Amino acid sequence: MLKAATLKEAAAVLVVVSLLVGLPLYLWYWRSVGLPHRYPAGSKIITLTAIADGGVWTQDDVIGGTYWWKKASRTSEIPLKQGDHVVVRLRSADVLHSFAIPILRLGPVEVPAGHTVEVTFDANRAGVLTFLCWQVCSPEHPSLRGRFLVEGRTTDTGW
Repeated sequence: MLKAATLKEAAAVLVVVSLLVGLPLYLWYWRSVGLPHRYPAGSKIITLTAIADGGVWTQDDVIGGTYWWKKASRTSEIPLKQGDHVVVRLRSADVLHSFAIPILRLGPVEVPAGHTVEVTFDANRAGVLTFLCWQVCSPEHPSLRGRFLVEGRTTDTGW
């Protein structure tokens, strides 16, 4: 009888350890290998998270405790090269936000709290693409903006 209980305990420990080790490894693999294969080869994948408190678009991971205990760094400029196919993965850490690049007539795209929304565009011309939050989300809403700096191969900078 004692042997059966010991085998059950060993099996339970093995299952728990497998989950504690396997799940983070799977998530790392999905994020670094699986996710990029969903897009055309050579796509530039950018993840932006909007945070109403402080009016910040950030490329930092904002999950769980990092929302409360770590101040996210502001992403104000993102370099691109002319011809890049860009996939922007948008997240909201707290409230409903929206994303727009007015000069490209892209958006506004709603970004509900806790969800990920994707937008794509091609950086066909050199210049500056301003992105911003279109949804008034907090007193710091006007700070929710940034720029894509498209480095060009030509002198054509008009959008």
